[in-house]
Amino acid sequence: MSLLQSMSTTKPKKTRKPKTKRMYFGPEVDLAIIRYNASDCDAERSMIYQKEIRAAFEKLVENIIHTFKFYYTDGQSIQQQQHEVVSFLVEKLSKFKQDNGKAFSYFSIVAKNYCILKNKNNYKKLTSHDRIDISSEIDLEYIPDDNERADNLSNFVDGFVNYWDENLETTFVKKNDRVLAGAIVTLFEKREKIELFNKKALYIYIREMSDANTQQITKMVKVMKDKYKSMYMDYLQLGLIPKNKTY
Repeated sequence: MSLLQSMSTTKPKKTRKPKTKRMYFGPEVDLAIIRYNASDCDAERSMIYQKEIRAAFEKLVENIIHTFKFYYTDGQSIQQQQHEVVSFLVEKLSKFKQDNGKAFSYFSIVAKNYCILKNKNNYKKLTSHDRIDISSEIDLEYIPDDNERADNLSNFVDGFVNYWDENLETTFVKKNDRVLAGAIVTLFEKREKIELFNKKALYIYIREMSDANTQQITKMVKVMKDKYKSMYMDYLQLGLIPKNKTY
């Protein structure tokens, strides 16, 4: 067989397309909830919930229970607790409006508050403390306001700092990069105590900690900004920053 014949009979190798990670609570769930609330037909609402909303609610609640360790279940299994919280979210479906923001953020806060209330009550039973009425501490039907969104962002930044505490050395091989990235993370960690709000002052602050020049700082800020965005997307979808993921 000639070389030309051999080449003509050789099958081209198939290249596999990389799999795209599907978000479990993406924009399509928001639209499904809006359609659910707009429908007056019980059969249609049931179909929308079972096919398009249920799995997202179950995963959301599962992540919240394990992320925040709501394990005082008063004899319930984790599965029973999850079912109870999901049922509560179903009761509150009609409360969600398009101007509330993203459904993920809204129902995350509603589910978390429900778990906090239940967890505290179960913990009090377990430890036999004096009975204290805490029902007024948490509004289970509120619409997240700017303060709540700020609290959610604060929780993310805490996770952002914790991630870099564990992964800074393995992510940045060069010592100078580690020192500079560490200085930027320190700004996030000490954000409550820093009274500097203009960009120039922050650059000076980083320079004092890292002994880097403005060009180096600008380059690293861009790198950290890109990683920050990726982490925040994961946080919005998963409720946490994966510890073992490389950003």
